[in-house]
Amino acid sequence: MSDSFFFSFIPYAAAGVAVAGGVRRMVTRPSAPARGSREPWTPAGRAVLAGGVTVALVHLLGLAAPRAMQSFNASPARLFTLEAVSLIGGMLLGWGLLSLTLRRAREGQWVAAGFLGMLLAQVLTGLHIAVALRWGSAWYLHVSVPYLRSLMVFQPDAALMAQTPMVYQLHTLAGFALLALAPFVPARRGAAVALKPANDTPMLATPREETAR
Repeated sequence: MSDSFFFSFIPYAAAGVAVAGGVRRMVTRPSAPARGSREPWTPAGRAVLAGGVTVALVHLLGLAAPRAMQSFNASPARLFTLEAVSLIGGMLLGWGLLSLTLRRAREGQWVAAGFLGMLLAQVLTGLHIAVALRWGSAWYLHVSVPYLRSLMVFQPDAALMAQTPMVYQLHTLAGFALLALAPFVPARRGAAVALKPANDTPMLATPREETAR
């Protein structure tokens, strides 16, 4: 199939599935159980939180304020610093997700482990892009940001994405796939992840694991 199909149709299909899944979850969501005692975060949980926030902020800031980020990256020192911070954040996120994936697999929580594994694969492709292609925060502003903005105004422009390396195309399409799958994974409220008790229903995107004893 053509690149136009992949990068013009799939994003909207994924968004539609995600919205439908979100609505279904809201309609069928059971009453929230009483909260139990809190458990401290594990090192892997802290890594997921810190790395996830760092990576998300870099992506979102580039999308929301591309000119400001471009001005920031005009200095080689600042560009190197941003790249280093992003890489460290990605490595922390990858290590935390690997730990969570293995733990869920050992506990037989295969749905959670599968989704976490997909997230881990997404992070690993991002790390590969950061190392192999380099200066991603600079060319991200000229490739991904225009493409994502074209999707938001319902005028998808896949021309730039079609010229990117295969690993970057897979990284982008995998992100849309994760968006579509997320509402169908048993997970607690994302905003209350850090507050959930350890004996509650296992969460998929939780940045916290119960203490292993």
